[in-house]
Amino acid sequence: MHDVSSHSKSGYTRDDYCIISNPRAGGRSKEHLLQTIRDSLAPARCLFLNTSPDGSAFSAIADARALGLRRFVAVGGDGTIQAIAPHLNSPEETLGLIMAGSGNGFAAYFGYRRNIRQNLDVLIRNEIKTVDTLQVNGRPFVNLAGVGFDARVAAEVRTSQKRGFQAYLLAVIRMMSGPLFWKGSVVLDETRIQGEFLTVVVANAAIFGYGFRIARYALADDGLMTVVLVNRVAIWRYILAIPLVLTGMTRWLSWMTEHTASEVRIIPDDATPLQADGELFPTAPDYTFQIEPRSLALITA
Repeated sequence: MHDVSSHSKSGYTRDDYCIISNPRAGGRSKEHLLQTIRDSLAPARCLFLNTSPDGSAFSAIADARALGLRRFVAVGGDGTIQAIAPHLNSPEETLGLIMAGSGNGFAAYFGYRRNIRQNLDVLIRNEIKTVDTLQVNGRPFVNLAGVGFDARVAAEVRTSQKRGFQAYLLAVIRMMSGPLFWKGSVVLDETRIQGEFLTVVVANAAIFGYGFRIARYALADDGLMTVVLVNRVAIWRYILAIPLVLTGMTRWLSWMTEHTASEVRIIPDDATPLQADGELFPTAPDYTFQIEPRSLALITA
């Protein structure tokens, strides 16, 4: 854990900020970005901390909380938010976002843009909305999880020397030459759906990284999960559908169906990986999803 602030670690108030960044997120140095944050949020004081090498932010939050800080800001992507959000005590502790990761779907859903000045203006306005978070097999996440193809892509990206969109694009191309589909069942409350899928996505918000709007009807404060079943079809149909997914026009795709449920269980016939917020989670025989209604106090645009 590293404090890059020039301020003393005493005398903070509830109106000051703890800025927690993931040094690996986005694959670029953040020193200039952090300086911009410090200058723009003045006269409020900022305590700058990093996530741990294993991605955890628990100790950073504990240190900041002990100093009286209650405003936290995640500098990174969905994975960085995932590391911070579960440890905050809503509603007294709030979370703001700075888009600085490879995938920023959760921030984009709540009106943040890839513009540091816009992000800082959002923090200063401090408009707070209490939103849901999710768990899978007891592990928390905030945006969405996928079982199947997108998890295989996430696993490939982990081994890549590249970061950002290029790493994901190369991983998708490589995955096209391997096994794409999995068979199994998806249980939505009391309804069981058997099939063969490219992926099954369980969403809190609507957007994958890079603007892919996978879940048209997802609402992050309704106490429900949105489940998107991407059924097996010819590969060329997925490729032609990319513009529709980017623009949220997936209602035209008969092989992509959207459902809502308060309880979700995914049971692959064979071992199939899962990613959540772009992070690879442990592979399990089945995946049980739960929702934590209005468990995160989020600063939104």
